[in-house]
Amino acid sequence: MIDHLRQKGLGVDPVCRVLELSPSTYFAREKRPKSARRLREEQFMPLIEEIHAESG
Repeated sequence: MIDHLRQKGLGVDPVCRVLELSPSTYFAREKRPKSARRLREEQFMPLIEEIHAESG
């Protein structure tokens, strides 16, 4: 979610403030290697987005 909002031009600090999350928690997560689940989700995301777009 934060990554998506960053792509829209929002900063990490304001987003984390609204979510009541420490920015350091976000950045620590970004430094960790991606889990198998996250890699799998990233692999299927283009297909999911395509199906969603086609569904109207």
